[in-house]
Amino acid sequence: MVSVLHIIDTGGPGGAETVFLQTATSLDPERFRSSAVVGGHGWLAEQIGERAGEPFVVPAKGSFNVSYLLQLSRIARTVKAEVIVAHLYGSAVYAALLGKMLSIPVISILHGQTDVPSTERFAAVKSALVRTGSRRVVFVSERLREHLQPRLRIAPPRAVVIPNGVDTTAFQPNRDTGLRAQLGLSDQTLLIGAIGNVRRPKAYDVLLRAARLLRDRSANFHVAIAGDHTNALAAELLDLARRLGIEQRVTFLGLRADVSRILNNLDAFVLTSRTEGFSIACIEAMACGIPVVATRSGGPEEILEDGAGILVPVDDPRAIADALERVTTSKALGASLAAKGLARVHERYSLSRMLARYAALLESVAGESRRGRGLARASGPLSP
Repeated sequence: MVSVLHIIDTGGPGGAETVFLQTATSLDPERFRSSAVVGGHGWLAEQIGERAGEPFVVPAKGSFNVSYLLQLSRIARTVKAEVIVAHLYGSAVYAALLGKMLSIPVISILHGQTDVPSTERFAAVKSALVRTGSRRVVFVSERLREHLQPRLRIAPPRAVVIPNGVDTTAFQPNRDTGLRAQLGLSDQTLLIGAIGNVRRPKAYDVLLRAARLLRDRSANFHVAIAGDHTNALAAELLDLARRLGIEQRVTFLGLRADVSRILNNLDAFVLTSRTEGFSIACIEAMACGIPVVATRSGGPEEILEDGAGILVPVDDPRAIADALERVTTSKALGASLAAKGLARVHERYSLSRMLARYAALLESVAGESRRGRGLARASGPLSP
């Protein structure tokens, strides 16, 4: 059995936090003993507590938090960690230091292009730590690897691509009308949805401008956006919707636990991001049999290749509006995209496939470490 310490310095919800939750709670308990460290109380800690017992909650505030590092060290010793798995770049920097201190191999998992800022203080030092202190660096898409591997100068044998996965028992086609009823929409209204916390990289301003174009074409539609919207940017977006005259056609749903049900209410799913390392929301929509329109923002190009969805340029409201109009007015096109997307998820992006690849990587890294310790003991001084 391999003892694994999973570390993330955030508390979610979000894409990286979802993958953290899956890997920290769903690996085979007969092969792995998992312990989790999260950056704060909240959604992620609660989800882990419900599934696998209470995690360690250790805040990681500050540019270099010595107290945080020392607490991680105590936890790693307590749980007798054999492998440390760090999600997101900040956690990877601390994990690399921790691995060097305790001689524990580290796997760093990077989830997006914005994970690795190039202009912050000590950028070169941090990248050197991750490069030299990680036994493997995992990228959640090939596009992300192409973008970040040269910047971090990760040697090819240590760079691994493991796409994210979706639980196809929780996300599957199961048409629903509950959200439509909640929003007071008729059966004839086209319901377009987006999933993701309100952040600038999600480019919801572009989605709103696309919605205005649809309104000008007299399309009978409504846009629903699920995700945390308790910030100043959300207020800006609400004001933009009012100025565009579409405030009655857009609803910010807030955080929702019933994402699968929301997706099964939609006629189309849209992702307008400027940058995406992967996009779990895309594969969740595909798993529910919903046609997807997404920007060429990184991960979606891989996810939607071979006709599994429609790809459009970033920051192009007209292209988004045109694609949504095509998908929702042509039943044949919508059905074709939905079928191809569903098949692609089951072929490449299932949760079981993702977990199997992480399990193999963990056992490989743990085996390397054990063999290294054995060789070190064997080559030590002979007893008198």
